[in-house]
Amino acid sequence: MVAGQPPEDEPSYEPIGRDLYDDGGRAAGPSSSVPGVGGAASEDDGDGGPPRTPFRTVAAAVVRDAWADAMASFRAVSFWIVLVAAVAGAGASSYLLLVWFGVVSWETSGPVAMFLLAGGGLCLAATILGAVWGFTRGRYGALTMPVSLLACLLRGLALAVLGVVLLLALRFLLAAPGTVEFSVDPASGLPESPAGSIPAPPGLELLSLLTVVFEVGVFALLGMGFRAWFTARLPGAVLTVLSTGLFAVGNFAAAFLLLPGTLVTERTSIPVNVERDRIGRYLSYECIGELVRSEPVLHSERVMWLTAGNPALLYWALASEQVPTEGELGWFLVSLQRSTEGPAYEVACINGVPSEAAQSGFPLSTIGIAGQLAAAAAVTGTGILAGRRRARS
Repeated sequence: MVAGQPPEDEPSYEPIGRDLYDDGGRAAGPSSSVPGVGGAASEDDGDGGPPRTPFRTVAAAVVRDAWADAMASFRAVSFWIVLVAAVAGAGASSYLLLVWFGVVSWETSGPVAMFLLAGGGLCLAATILGAVWGFTRGRYGALTMPVSLLACLLRGLALAVLGVVLLLALRFLLAAPGTVEFSVDPASGLPESPAGSIPAPPGLELLSLLTVVFEVGVFALLGMGFRAWFTARLPGAVLTVLSTGLFAVGNFAAAFLLLPGTLVTERTSIPVNVERDRIGRYLSYECIGELVRSEPVLHSERVMWLTAGNPALLYWALASEQVPTEGELGWFLVSLQRSTEGPAYEVACINGVPSEAAQSGFPLSTIGIAGQLAAAAAVTGTGILAGRRRARS
């Protein structure tokens, strides 16, 4: 035994903990200030169990970190360039589409038509930007998912405010006409009032703001969830792009490709006590007699529910309650909702069923909101489980 050393049978101890690894500063890089996450500690409850942090403290830390992350974007000139380009693109594309399809002329444009297309374009832009912001997880690597989501919502609010400015400018520049006289084509029963003559009802700006923020939050969750599925970035990025494209374009394409296959021939009886609205659509009817006629019937309700998750169509479905139904655009928006309810209001007495016994469909907006939230919850929940599984391994 050498002098100054402990006996061989006496156990030796290696110093661990703060004396060796913690010098009072951050161990590596920036971390979240959320208690218990990213190196921030909380007080022990004294009984040897896990530390307990008051919810108010955790919420304040989440808001503080989210605001810091959002402010990092707000200070970047490139961030505002992207937002201005998105808003300007929504306004310009809506105007060009209306001119292309002959709804308006180069000199004049209808306020409600511009509002609906511009609002739909803003929702599509929110979809893309929300997915990108969610996937990249902000500027700090240690951000928790609630912090990242709140930071994305703050960015989405900035986009929504710029979109409201655009809509207010359209309302100011496109002077709405006074009283609009709605008319109906006697031959077709369709409205003759041009879409360019109908004023934009109040409240569409607020609806656009809420819808844009909602879409940013939903697709930010999708981006964060797919990013958490894999350790590598590429597979998550591919899934994020595919899912965003499916909601923005793919659902419309799938519905219209499948729609011709829903045309079938049905047997009908004779309708009596028929009530119609101002543009000739069935409101109610009764049926008598045997099934004496054959009618081609388009069962659009079998496929049109696929389009409910489209961000632009969701905005249009919510706006349909404000747009006058007597005009062309109002008729189009109501027809979108009717497409999910079946053909009972287009062809009377199918299989001898009266109108009060016809099956009514869910509102298109309800289907869209529920579908988007369900997809975001499934992807995000799976991502959280995958992250926890990797942390345990």
